[in-house]
Amino acid sequence: MRKKKNRFLLFCFSFLPGAGELYLGFMNMGLSLILTFSLLWVVVGVTSIGILSFLPMVLWVYSFFHANNLGALSDEEFYRIEDTYLFGLDHKEMESLKKSLSGRYRKVAAIILILLGISMLWDVTTDYIYDMVGPDFYYAYVARYVNAISSDLPQLIISIVIIWCGVKLIRGKKIELDNIEESTEKNAHNGMYQNVSPNMNQTGNPNMNQDMNHDSQQGGGQQ
Repeated sequence: MRKKKNRFLLFCFSFLPGAGELYLGFMNMGLSLILTFSLLWVVVGVTSIGILSFLPMVLWVYSFFHANNLGALSDEEFYRIEDTYLFGLDHKEMESLKKSLSGRYRKVAAIILILLGISMLWDVTTDYIYDMVGPDFYYAYVARYVNAISSDLPQLIISIVIIWCGVKLIRGKKIELDNIEESTEKNAHNGMYQNVSPNMNQTGNPNMNQDMNHDSQQGGGQQ
């Protein structure tokens, strides 16, 4: 059952991601935070990629302030909070996220997994090379090339990705503007056609009907 509890104990529990939310009775929030925090640490430990180590820290800071902010709410605001999953995602939003990851973002996820796999394989390879050639030969002849590839290659890949994303954004904006312009011209053309068509017959001459009516009236008068 969710209810306001001791602020000091909440402060102590909030040092463990998700524990503060569990203490307040937000089971879905707390469980999702604990699982995500543990998963991030497992990923960092298995991949040995130092750049990913900031992710658990970011989640820890988020969880700490999230739990204490919940405890600082008034009773009315506190009882209006729904016990949703991580970052406020409900069941419908989770299903939408799953569809997005399995659809349009599948290629992006695949590329990220491939890059992580290459990075892990590179670390294992360099460790084997170090064991095979020994520390003296490794630091004298191999280390400079390994360090260059480890630092320069990721920067090169990231810079190419950033440039590619910028080009895609520019092209996407241009296509959007072209579509808007084409749609505007098409609507204007359709409006002109609708205004002209009631005054035209099948032959496309708007005055032919008037001439035919005039001739028929003259013929009737001669008879």
